[in-house]
Amino acid sequence: MSVVHQLSSGWLLDHLAFINNIDYQLCQHHEPTSSNAVPISSPHCGSLTVTSTSSIELSATLMASETATKPGTDEREKNKALLQKYTFRAELFHVTKPHVTTSDCTAFQQENKDGNINHEKPECVKDQDSVSAVRKKGKRSIAFNQGELDAMEYHAKVRGLILDGTTQLIQEGLKSGFLYSVSERLDDDGKKYDVIVIDPPWQNKSVKRSKRYNYLSSWQIKQIPVPKLAAPNCLVITWVTNRQKHLQFVKDELYPYWSVETLTEWHWVKITRSGEFVFPLDSPHKKPYEGLVLGRIQGKTVLPLRNPKVKVLPIPDHKLIVSVPCTLHSHKPPLTEVLKDYIMPDAECLELFARNLQPGWTSWGNEVLKFQHIDYFITPQIRN
Repeated sequence: MSVVHQLSSGWLLDHLAFINNIDYQLCQHHEPTSSNAVPISSPHCGSLTVTSTSSIELSATLMASETATKPGTDEREKNKALLQKYTFRAELFHVTKPHVTTSDCTAFQQENKDGNINHEKPECVKDQDSVSAVRKKGKRSIAFNQGELDAMEYHAKVRGLILDGTTQLIQEGLKSGFLYSVSERLDDDGKKYDVIVIDPPWQNKSVKRSKRYNYLSSWQIKQIPVPKLAAPNCLVITWVTNRQKHLQFVKDELYPYWSVETLTEWHWVKITRSGEFVFPLDSPHKKPYEGLVLGRIQGKTVLPLRNPKVKVLPIPDHKLIVSVPCTLHSHKPPLTEVLKDYIMPDAECLELFARNLQPGWTSWGNEVLKFQHIDYFITPQIRN
């Protein structure tokens, strides 16, 4: 069935299921002798006719049990033996993020309002031919033509219907499992972790300009199923950029949403080989440090320790991690040795949005092998 859910507002459809239920098969046949029009039948589409342009085509046919009852020539019997069932490529429906986000257009509009015209988001820009732009008192104002005014009026009429109805259908799809957050696949095996380190792909102007990786909105980061992944008393560590907006989001919104109690902040300080800060400490732009927010999962029944004889120290109020940074973008220092005094030796550790592997850790992300590439390694020269 292509209809997954039906509500008073409309239907949630599975387009891929509809295509595959047609029962497409690869027909390898001889060139027709009389005409190049080949009759095709489908259990859903009835009978239709297409023009054959080659000896191999994809057709929608009846099931073999149904076609066997129909009279046919020897040629058709030979062709039937060559039928092979095909399904549509599922990755062509693997749309996991919006083509353009609301924040993209909001930022674009703000840039244009400030006079910094940006043409990188054509989806957020009206057709330049339909806009008469005039400058008044040094500011850029835009006059809408009648077609655009009509479109805006129409949108205002249907917006509520679309938003309310779509939201209801999406909620049904999420409940049934037809729709899902990409991050929900993390907890498929039911494994629980004692330590979870997260390096979110934060949204910022630099990332937008460079397009070096896909970023997540604050709402999307909140959907990461940390509570389902966390064992009782799990230590949660989140890398945060120097934007106060991100720091406050983690402490005031993200951690409370995950039922994580904030413990403290640590800092990673980046220095050169000669012991200098990579940026001036008081630089008004880039700072030579990044933050880590440490917290503990709350509200779960505490299970017996795997090894109760081993004592671990409480998380200290503040610590510094000082190192020479890798020149590769966003290559964070490993925390394994740093955390060893504060976690159990047999702790299950998980790194989300990881870009390399660590012994004994579970690494998750779409670039977990990025820094494992052989191009980053050399064979040591052995001296005689």
